[in-house]
Amino acid sequence: MKKILFILCSLFLILTSAQAAEAPSTAFVHQLADEIITNVLTSQDTQAQKTERFEKYFLKALDTQTIGKFVLGRYWRTASPQERNDFIDAFTDMALKSWADKFNLYTGQQITFLGEQPAEGKNQVYVISQIQNEPNPAEVLWRVQEKNGSYQIVDIIVEGVSMVLSYRNEYTSFLKDHKLPELTKKLQEQADSFTSSIK
Repeated sequence: MKKILFILCSLFLILTSAQAAEAPSTAFVHQLADEIITNVLTSQDTQAQKTERFEKYFLKALDTQTIGKFVLGRYWRTASPQERNDFIDAFTDMALKSWADKFNLYTGQQITFLGEQPAEGKNQVYVISQIQNEPNPAEVLWRVQEKNGSYQIVDIIVEGVSMVLSYRNEYTSFLKDHKLPELTKKLQEQADSFTSSIK
Protein backbone atom coordinates (compact mmCIF):
# COMPACT_ATOMS: atom_id res chain seq x y z
CA MET A 1 0.00 0.00 0.00
CA LYS A 2 2.86 2.41 0.77
CA LYS A 3 4.30 1.77 -2.69
CA ILE A 4 0.91 2.43 -4.26
CA LEU A 5 0.45 5.70 -2.41
CA PHE A 6 4.01 6.80 -3.18
CA ILE A 7 3.56 6.27 -6.90
CA LEU A 8 0.03 7.66 -6.72
CA CYS A 9 1.35 11.01 -5.63
CA SER A 10 3.17 11.26 -8.96
CA LEU A 11 0.00 11.16 -11.00
CA PHE A 12 -0.52 14.86 -11.57
CA LEU A 13 2.21 15.93 -13.91
CA ILE A 14 3.22 17.31 -17.29
CA LEU A 15 1.19 15.38 -19.83
CA THR A 16 2.43 14.46 -23.26
CA SER A 17 -0.69 13.80 -25.32
CA ALA A 18 -3.16 16.34 -26.69
CA GLN A 19 -6.29 16.37 -24.55
CA ALA A 20 -8.54 17.20 -27.49
CA ALA A 21 -7.63 13.90 -29.17
CA GLU A 22 -8.20 11.74 -26.09
CA ALA A 23 -11.19 9.53 -25.36
CA PRO A 24 -13.61 10.98 -22.77
CA SER A 25 -12.38 8.80 -19.89
CA THR A 26 -8.75 9.69 -20.58
CA ALA A 27 -9.63 13.35 -21.00
CA PHE A 28 -11.33 13.21 -17.58
CA VAL A 29 -8.10 12.05 -15.90
CA HIS A 30 -6.10 14.58 -17.93
CA GLN A 31 -8.33 17.46 -16.87
CA LEU A 32 -8.09 16.42 -13.24
CA ALA A 33 -4.30 16.47 -13.52
CA ASP A 34 -4.32 19.92 -15.12
CA GLU A 35 -6.49 21.29 -12.33
CA ILE A 36 -4.19 19.88 -9.65
CA ILE A 37 -1.07 21.27 -11.35
CA THR A 38 -2.53 24.73 -11.87
CA ASN A 39 -4.51 25.18 -8.67
CA VAL A 40 -2.46 23.15 -6.19
CA LEU A 41 1.13 22.36 -7.19
CA THR A 42 1.99 25.70 -8.79
CA SER A 43 -0.39 27.82 -6.74
CA GLN A 44 0.96 30.57 -4.49
CA ASP A 45 -1.85 30.09 -1.97
CA THR A 46 -1.32 28.92 1.59
CA GLN A 47 -0.71 25.25 2.40
CA ALA A 48 -4.13 25.00 4.01
CA GLN A 49 -5.83 26.41 0.91
CA LYS A 50 -3.93 24.06 -1.42
CA THR A 51 -4.70 21.03 0.75
CA GLU A 52 -8.38 21.94 0.87
CA ARG A 53 -8.44 22.36 -2.91
CA PHE A 54 -6.65 19.05 -3.46
CA GLU A 55 -9.18 17.21 -1.30
CA LYS A 56 -12.03 18.92 -3.14
CA TYR A 57 -10.74 17.73 -6.52
CA PHE A 58 -10.16 14.19 -5.32
CA LEU A 59 -13.53 13.98 -3.59
CA LYS A 60 -15.22 14.96 -6.83
CA ALA A 61 -13.11 12.56 -8.91
CA LEU A 62 -13.53 9.44 -6.76
CA ASP A 63 -16.73 7.39 -6.48
CA THR A 64 -16.27 6.90 -2.74
CA GLN A 65 -19.63 5.15 -2.34
CA THR A 66 -18.72 2.44 -4.87
CA ILE A 67 -15.20 2.11 -3.50
CA GLY A 68 -16.35 1.94 0.12
CA LYS A 69 -18.95 -0.70 -0.67
CA PHE A 70 -16.36 -2.81 -2.47
CA VAL A 71 -13.65 -2.59 0.18
CA LEU A 72 -16.10 -3.77 2.86
CA GLY A 73 -17.17 -6.75 0.76
CA ARG A 74 -19.61 -9.02 2.56
CA TYR A 75 -19.53 -6.83 5.65
CA TRP A 76 -21.37 -4.12 3.71
CA ARG A 77 -24.43 -6.38 3.40
CA THR A 78 -24.71 -6.92 7.15
CA ALA A 79 -24.04 -3.31 8.15
CA SER A 80 -26.84 -0.96 9.14
CA PRO A 81 -27.44 2.20 7.08
CA GLN A 82 -25.86 4.28 9.85
CA GLU A 83 -22.81 2.02 10.03
CA ARG A 84 -22.39 2.28 6.26
CA ASN A 85 -22.61 6.07 6.30
CA ASP A 86 -20.17 6.35 9.20
CA PHE A 87 -17.70 4.05 7.46
CA ILE A 88 -17.88 5.93 4.14
CA ASP A 89 -17.29 9.23 5.93
CA ALA A 90 -14.27 7.92 7.87
CA PHE A 91 -12.82 6.04 4.92
CA THR A 92 -13.13 9.07 2.65
CA ASP A 93 -11.55 11.37 5.22
CA MET A 94 -8.65 8.97 5.78
CA ALA A 95 -8.00 8.40 2.08
CA LEU A 96 -8.06 12.08 1.14
CA LYS A 97 -5.76 13.16 3.98
CA SER A 98 -3.41 10.26 3.36
CA TRP A 99 -3.07 11.11 -0.33
CA ALA A 100 -2.66 14.81 0.39
CA ASP A 101 0.14 13.95 2.80
CA LYS A 102 1.86 11.65 0.29
CA PHE A 103 1.48 14.28 -2.42
CA ASN A 104 4.39 16.17 -0.85
CA LEU A 105 6.64 13.50 -2.42
CA TYR A 106 5.76 14.70 -5.92
CA THR A 107 8.89 15.63 -7.87
CA GLY A 108 7.50 16.40 -11.32
CA GLN A 109 7.40 12.95 -12.91
CA GLN A 110 5.94 12.82 -16.40
CA ILE A 111 3.03 10.62 -17.45
CA THR A 112 2.15 9.24 -20.86
CA PHE A 113 -1.33 7.97 -21.71
CA LEU A 114 -1.27 4.84 -23.85
CA GLY A 115 -4.96 4.28 -24.57
CA GLU A 116 -7.87 2.46 -22.97
CA GLN A 117 -9.21 -1.05 -22.60
CA PRO A 118 -12.58 -2.35 -21.37
CA ALA A 119 -13.01 -3.22 -17.69
CA GLU A 120 -15.28 -5.89 -16.25
CA GLY A 121 -17.78 -3.51 -14.71
CA LYS A 122 -20.65 -1.89 -16.54
CA ASN A 123 -19.64 1.31 -18.33
CA GLN A 124 -16.09 1.00 -17.01
CA VAL A 125 -12.73 1.25 -18.76
CA TYR A 126 -9.09 1.15 -17.79
CA VAL A 127 -7.20 4.27 -18.77
CA ILE A 128 -3.65 3.05 -19.38
CA SER A 129 -0.77 5.30 -18.40
CA GLN A 130 2.92 5.14 -17.66
CA ILE A 131 4.74 7.22 -15.07
CA GLN A 132 8.32 7.98 -16.03
CA ASN A 133 10.04 7.04 -12.78
CA GLU A 134 13.75 6.60 -13.38
CA PRO A 135 15.22 4.17 -14.10
CA ASN A 136 12.08 2.04 -14.51
CA PRO A 137 8.72 3.46 -15.68
CA ALA A 138 5.66 2.37 -13.69
CA GLU A 139 2.39 1.33 -15.32
CA VAL A 140 -0.74 2.83 -13.80
CA LEU A 141 -4.28 1.82 -14.79
CA TRP A 142 -7.13 4.15 -13.88
CA ARG A 143 -10.43 2.33 -13.61
CA VAL A 144 -12.99 4.91 -14.67
CA GLN A 145 -16.75 4.54 -14.54
CA GLU A 146 -19.25 6.52 -16.61
CA LYS A 147 -22.68 7.39 -15.24
CA ASN A 148 -25.06 9.60 -17.18
CA GLY A 149 -22.23 11.29 -19.03
CA SER A 150 -20.10 11.88 -15.93
CA TYR A 151 -16.89 10.07 -15.02
CA GLN A 152 -15.39 8.97 -11.72
CA ILE A 153 -12.43 6.87 -10.64
CA VAL A 154 -13.28 3.58 -8.91
CA ASP A 155 -9.79 2.08 -8.67
CA ILE A 156 -6.14 2.75 -9.40
CA ILE A 157 -3.86 -0.18 -10.26
CA VAL A 158 -0.12 0.44 -9.95
CA GLU A 159 2.18 -2.19 -11.41
CA GLY A 160 -0.62 -4.76 -11.13
CA VAL A 161 -1.53 -3.88 -7.53
CA SER A 162 -5.09 -2.64 -7.03
CA MET A 163 -5.65 0.14 -4.53
CA VAL A 164 -9.17 -1.00 -3.63
CA LEU A 165 -8.18 -4.67 -3.37
CA SER A 166 -5.37 -3.72 -1.00
CA TYR A 167 -7.82 -1.83 1.21
CA ARG A 168 -10.31 -4.70 1.00
CA ASN A 169 -7.74 -7.30 2.08
CA GLU A 170 -6.60 -5.11 4.97
CA TYR A 171 -10.12 -4.41 6.22
CA THR A 172 -11.33 -7.99 5.79
CA SER A 173 -8.45 -9.18 7.95
CA PHE A 174 -9.28 -6.61 10.63
CA LEU A 175 -13.00 -7.40 10.61
CA LYS A 176 -12.41 -11.08 11.30
CA ASP A 177 -11.74 -10.13 14.92
CA HIS A 178 -13.45 -6.73 15.22
CA LYS A 179 -16.76 -5.03 14.57
CA LEU A 180 -17.33 -2.51 11.79
CA PRO A 181 -17.66 0.47 14.20
CA GLU A 182 -14.17 -0.40 15.47
CA LEU A 183 -12.79 -0.24 11.93
CA THR A 184 -14.57 3.06 11.37
CA LYS A 185 -13.06 4.45 14.57
CA LYS A 186 -9.60 3.26 13.52
CA LEU A 187 -9.88 4.96 10.12
CA GLN A 188 -11.06 8.21 11.68
CA GLU A 189 -8.15 8.12 14.12
CA GLN A 190 -5.79 7.62 11.18
CA ALA A 191 -7.37 10.58 9.39
CA ASP A 192 -7.06 12.76 12.48
CA SER A 193 -3.38 11.83 12.85
CA PHE A 194 -2.37 13.49 9.58
CA THR A 195 -0.93 16.92 10.20
CA SER A 196 1.02 17.50 6.97
CA SER A 197 -0.37 19.57 4.13
CA ILE A 198 0.61 20.07 0.52
CA LYS A 199 3.57 22.40 0.27
